[in-house]
Amino acid sequence: MPLPRFDRLPPETRAAVLAVARGHFARHGKDAASFNRIIADAGISKTSAYHYFDGKDDLFAAVAADTAARALAALGPWEDAADERRFWEQLTGGTARLSAHLRDHPDDRAVLAAAGRTGDDGGWTDRVVDNGLRIGLIDPLADRELLTAATRALLDAADAWALARPALPAARTAETLRTLLTRLWTAPRP
Repeated sequence: MPLPRFDRLPPETRAAVLAVARGHFARHGKDAASFNRIIADAGISKTSAYHYFDGKDDLFAAVAADTAARALAALGPWEDAADERRFWEQLTGGTARLSAHLRDHPDDRAVLAAAGRTGDDGGWTDRVVDNGLRIGLIDPLADRELLTAATRALLDAADAWALARPALPAARTAETLRTLLTRLWTAPRP
């Protein structure tokens, strides 16, 4: 992650540096992107760049975290649903918003695909699982911690699957996600 000096830059300067780097990483990939070209295009000297980042991997981590935050903002916060119908509507709506964001921001799609899992989802998965348990959508006999970890892993796998398929309709992604989550959350029938 960036060194503390980067966080002291004005927000618009930080955003501009990350945007330039995001473009380079999206076009060339993490390994082929040139740290020197990125910092030159961002208008910062090599000396300054090393005051902000330990190197290209550190810069990529900062770009990936920023891009994940942008995607999470597009997904939107999880609002408790009172019933199963509203729960699935909210999940479908979030999937549509995220799909639209990634369609409209292909650099974000490319960076997220290259980064894989980029860290904390701000408690979003925890809120989804808690809500599902409260309304009886999720089998309450499962261990909550394990269930949340499995849900997060399934969401990560679904994200990777969807990121690798840019032409995939949001409705298909949402339908597939609902099927997989239902199977994970439902107690087996004897």
